[in-house]
Amino acid sequence: MTGWPPEPLKVDVKQVVVCVTSDRRDGRMKIAVLGGAGAMGMVTTKDLANSSVVSEIVLCDSNVEQAKEVASWVASDKLSIKRIDISNPDSLVDAVKDADVVANATPYHFNLGVTKSVIRVGKDLTDLGGVYYMTLKQLKLDNVAREAGVTVVLGCGVAPGIADVLAKYGADKLDRVEAVHIRYGEVNLTPAKYKWTFRTVLEEFTRGPVIYQKGKFTKLPPFSGKHTIGFPEPVGKRSCCYALYSGIATLPTTVDKGVQTVDCAMSYTEEDEQRIRILKEMGLTNTKPVDVEGVKISPREFLLQIAPPPDVKVKDAASIVVEVLGEKDGESVQGVYGLVYEYHEKYGVSALAYLTGVPLSIVSQMLARKDIPEKGVFPPEIAINPEAFIEELGKRNIRIRETITKTCAL
Repeated sequence: MTGWPPEPLKVDVKQVVVCVTSDRRDGRMKIAVLGGAGAMGMVTTKDLANSSVVSEIVLCDSNVEQAKEVASWVASDKLSIKRIDISNPDSLVDAVKDADVVANATPYHFNLGVTKSVIRVGKDLTDLGGVYYMTLKQLKLDNVAREAGVTVVLGCGVAPGIADVLAKYGADKLDRVEAVHIRYGEVNLTPAKYKWTFRTVLEEFTRGPVIYQKGKFTKLPPFSGKHTIGFPEPVGKRSCCYALYSGIATLPTTVDKGVQTVDCAMSYTEEDEQRIRILKEMGLTNTKPVDVEGVKISPREFLLQIAPPPDVKVKDAASIVVEVLGEKDGESVQGVYGLVYEYHEKYGVSALAYLTGVPLSIVSQMLARKDIPEKGVFPPEIAINPEAFIEELGKRNIRIRETITKTCAL
């Protein structure tokens, strides 16, 4: 594979993690939410509206009617709507030019264009992650962002996002790190096909996962590494396989301390695997355009255009378990960091949507307050002060459980 391994991030970890407790000097924050009418962005928008220090929110979306529905649900006079063509840099720049910070909740394939445009207009930015390969492309804009005086924090959802911050938080407590294992599991309590955008599902399940093993990056076939993991109830035991995960692009470098293994596994169903297999066998995941009565379109893009939108209202439960193995004071240690969350009754949204949208809001506010003063493009585990982040999650009833035990020799 060309371009491997990814280049190390050229940042000083100790200098980046800074927390400033004061609000912005003028006491006002104007935040633009791209894709604010979507499944995750709507939660970000509502959380921002509930913040006493956010004075204005611009909900930017191509679907104005859906945006109006979200605005009615948010029910805040802080909120305004801006129609935007996310693929048009001029439209994007015009929408965010007066904002203090941009929160990008659009699908991952827009991330590179959004990052370039937001840097161009000189605004700080955070997003929900780039499904590994897009993250690598965004990280290459680090010097451009520094020169523009812009801070970009990538992957600030649940996983990537919370999981990566917990991985680094646990690793920082050890003298040496052997392995980091990130596990995400969920269970639907009411029927649902997809809670992520189908584009993300298709990317993860057709390109295959990447893991960091024995100090090297390894690309595996889709649905590799099948095993059962016990998550906190009500998620319980779930079948998992390795995932194509943004954090694998950065954690081997940011954790450091000799780490030899970094991997991420996420729950899946046999129905997921069977559906993807059938689509591949029928050629519907191919990217090469075909001629259909004089119109050229790739089967994959056609599939993505007709796929159902993510179901934000499904009743579910979701959990993260992050395991960090290593040594402290000459003894083998296991640190486990976990959370479990159920369907948000008050908002009427899935646990996944809430756990993804809320961190994006928190980090957007950190950026607006200048709590993250360093300039450049950073993964979440480097940019975010973990104690402050965990505290903010706790205020929203997202509570992290930490268990540290001595183990047998590695």
